[in-house]
Amino acid sequence: MRIESKIVVSVMVLILSVSVVFAVDFPYRKDFPNVSYISSQDLKAKYDKNEVIIIDVRSKIEYDVIHISKSIHVPMAYATFVDHVANLIKENPKKIIAFYCNGITCLKSYESAQKMVEAGHKNTFAYDAGVPEWSKLYPLETVVLGKVLKDPSKQLISESEFKKRLINFETLKAKAADANAIVIDVRDHIQSSGKLPGLENAKTLPLDKFIPNFLAQKRDQDKTLLIFDQVGKQVEWLMYYLRDYGYENYFFLDKGATKVLQKQEYK
Repeated sequence: MRIESKIVVSVMVLILSVSVVFAVDFPYRKDFPNVSYISSQDLKAKYDKNEVIIIDVRSKIEYDVIHISKSIHVPMAYATFVDHVANLIKENPKKIIAFYCNGITCLKSYESAQKMVEAGHKNTFAYDAGVPEWSKLYPLETVVLGKVLKDPSKQLISESEFKKRLINFETLKAKAADANAIVIDVRDHIQSSGKLPGLENAKTLPLDKFIPNFLAQKRDQDKTLLIFDQVGKQVEWLMYYLRDYGYENYFFLDKGATKVLQKQEYK
């Protein structure tokens, strides 16, 4: 094989390899062809030079648990989201806007950037690696429960730790039969898609009430708390508060109420 041919083949192999990694690492980019993206390294360079406004588009509980330092919290769910971001762009014409959420499987960073593109704002980007990747690469520019992330091994909850708290529906019902157990539904009225069969008497305490009015008060720490949300995601952040307030006896319904009810409706 001639040298030129070998070079061409090598380049093609490299391109194919990069394409495969691209597809695996960011599976949803293809669904948002009009959205621009920014890497962790490029975002950090802009961050250090004060050339970017970083916007966290997640819920308040997620932001309060962990966020990028100096990021601005503007939930995508807000009706005023586009106007709010448009004002930030107007006030900071020389800066780019980067949206982030919970990493490569979270669509909110894409959807936020898409909203702004559709509103005519081109200088916006999705940081789709999200807070999980940022916290690994730049812990000192990450805030966890109001504190700088100086010791990730102690401040962050690992996936293996979280999984130890997950139980299926049958196990949850069995544990609920114990007189020392309390079943708690932390969904709000928008998320709720119905009561769980056999657990119709579960306490309904949406997170915005459960955290300050129950956990912060350190109520029923001698009980076993059996907690479920809609799809099993919000309890990941709730675990930080449970640990912070000294709770030890608690479990989460794996994949939430949606797994049991086989539906996910929003009112």
